[in-house]
Amino acid sequence: MRALTLREKWLLGLCLGVIFIVGNAFATRSILKVLRGSDARIADLKSTLADYEMWLEDAPKAATREKWLAEKMPPLDGASMGKLQGDLIQSLQDDLFERKLRIEQQSLQDIVTSAFYTEVSVRLRVKGNEAVVLEWLTTLQGPEKFQIIKSLALKLDTKSKEIEPQAECEITIARWYHPESGDPLTSTAAIDPGKKQG
Repeated sequence: MRALTLREKWLLGLCLGVIFIVGNAFATRSILKVLRGSDARIADLKSTLADYEMWLEDAPKAATREKWLAEKMPPLDGASMGKLQGDLIQSLQDDLFERKLRIEQQSLQDIVTSAFYTEVSVRLRVKGNEAVVLEWLTTLQGPEKFQIIKSLALKLDTKSKEIEPQAECEITIARWYHPESGDPLTSTAAIDPGKKQG
């Protein structure tokens, strides 16, 4: 075997250098790809850790809320949804009658069930003395009532011939009951911090 000339040695060295550089480039690229994926994973884990820390800090308050809800939220007690809606609309009608407010229109709304509550609701259009309507609105919600105002449209009746200012109110009122399942509400049932919320 003959010895390589200086030119051949240079070409061989250059060829091996190119192979070394290309191999390192591919290795560097795959390492950087893995590292970039790791950065995203680390950010995701930090976010999950922050969620868990928040839940841990909030656990005593959540336990107190759950206990209060278990004691105070009205149970279904086997009542039908129709009866519950009827009870809600009857109590509202009685209250409006006592206040001398007129119900122009009323309708039952769809029943909503979730893991946290069962909701019955009614929609009313009420007319009457503006001050009385406003005072009635302030009585609808309260921690012990488990009633919420889902929608409200209030306007003055400028065409009325009454001495006192008149108002027209269109309102949807809902009442919440324990979920149909009867299972107690728990913070773990509410939201699992390990799951992404859609």
